[in-house]
Amino acid sequence: MVVSKLEAASTFESINPATKQSLGRVPQMGEAEVTAAVDKAWKTFENWQLTSFSKRAKLVMKFRQLLASKADELANLISEEVGKPLPEAYLSELCGPLDTCVWLAENSERLLADQPVALTNPLLSSKQSIIAFEPLGVVGIISPWNYPFAIPTMTALMAIMLGNTVVLKPSEKSPLVGIKIGELFAEAGFPDGVIQVVTGDSSSGKLLSKANLSKLIFTGSVEGGKAVMAQASEHLTPVTLELGGKDAAIVLPDAPVEWTARGLLWGAFTNAGQACASVERVYIIKGKNSDKLVETLTTMAGKLKLGPATDPLTDVGPLIDQGQLDRVSEHVNEAIAAGAKALTGGKERSDLGGYFFEPTILTGVNHTMRIMREETFGPIMPIMIVDSEDQAVELANDSEYGLTATVWAGKLNRAECVARDLIVGTVLINDCLFSHATPQLPWGGLKKSGFGKGHSIFGLHDLCNIKHISIDAAGGAHRVWWYPYSSSKIKMAQGGIQLMHGKLSKRTAGLVNFVGNMFTDAPKQVSKIKGESSPEKAE
Repeated sequence: MVVSKLEAASTFESINPATKQSLGRVPQMGEAEVTAAVDKAWKTFENWQLTSFSKRAKLVMKFRQLLASKADELANLISEEVGKPLPEAYLSELCGPLDTCVWLAENSERLLADQPVALTNPLLSSKQSIIAFEPLGVVGIISPWNYPFAIPTMTALMAIMLGNTVVLKPSEKSPLVGIKIGELFAEAGFPDGVIQVVTGDSSSGKLLSKANLSKLIFTGSVEGGKAVMAQASEHLTPVTLELGGKDAAIVLPDAPVEWTARGLLWGAFTNAGQACASVERVYIIKGKNSDKLVETLTTMAGKLKLGPATDPLTDVGPLIDQGQLDRVSEHVNEAIAAGAKALTGGKERSDLGGYFFEPTILTGVNHTMRIMREETFGPIMPIMIVDSEDQAVELANDSEYGLTATVWAGKLNRAECVARDLIVGTVLINDCLFSHATPQLPWGGLKKSGFGKGHSIFGLHDLCNIKHISIDAAGGAHRVWWYPYSSSKIKMAQGGIQLMHGKLSKRTAGLVNFVGNMFTDAPKQVSKIKGESSPEKAE
């Protein structure tokens, strides 16, 4: 296990949520280990930032080959530690990092090349401006358990490709996957210290948040995000936060019934609903097919197989732990007590041996219920039938979250109009969830879903120092904005404003005023700054 060369004072268990059995013990890292990792990352950064893009790209592609060769081992580990069905472990956890390797290796150097900037002001004609993209230094990543491989690996790859070094703190609910990430980077040939993994509970995360980092990236709950921000403020460390969502689906009347039902079903129940972009509430606009869609969803949900990942026929796995199971049960039970109806599901399944909850379709819900306002993070699909498109949009936007939304329709132009009215970071039309695994597309939300962007060119920019460099070729010339100030300088400024921005009738006068006063003032400027007598006094 590549964690730290220092021995931790204590350990904690990793638990299989499908069986509640221990998978092994993992070091609980304390202040000494976290500090040592950050210090080592800074030391390694000194040389790593100087490594060429081509060399970094070769290592990234070697990591890709290694990841592909170990896909079966990794998928089984992910399934075992977080209960994810094997098809999801392959598709949602491994494909994104593999594609990210290719995209970074082929495009990073081009995307991060110096960019010249053309200046439009004629007074600046002697200047050349360049935008340079430089690595920040040490990037801390605190990653979640629900996508324990994809989320931290894709982020780490982007940070490393830029020339940063990384200290990764995986969730205490998926530490074995986090340790494996560190081992893979080491085996791929990345220099020691480029990426390090520190394991532990929230106390270890707190130590990393308060450390001397250049950037901190956190994925988790709103409460966790607030704590991380407060802790990072000790060093004024900038943070990027992805804090979950209450993602809405809007179904327009012309949406094909069976096809839409299949998409919504997967969006709500994949990973047992434990995805920040899960379909957590559905608004079906009343039409001739609205009742039929609900019936189809109910029938399909009732056929999903609930069980452990070891069963290749399993569609929906367990929740991560007892706390999450309790949260889902509370949301469902409170909704039913307030008038909602479970068309299918609605119960815990302790008889299966783990933290299982049945895939559930709820109707009769409204926005007074927690299940329509708070992130549930479980295999639950609450449905409201609404009267109009405007009502659907209003309800979808009536949320503290703003991560993603989906629109389902036959006419794509109508769906795009609805998409533009939704206050979220990503809208997917006739699909859901997939975009997080696509490295070219930006990821991030609004409101309590957090801020900052991951992935894409915007994610790269989030991980670098965007530096402006200005070069002036007119070395000996005076600048009209320099000292000394005078009445002629005021007239020159007035003339310049009219020349460049005033009405057409004012521009000729502006030109005369600007040019006349600029040259009148120039000799005085030079002589006054040098402490010499003016030409008039010299005579």
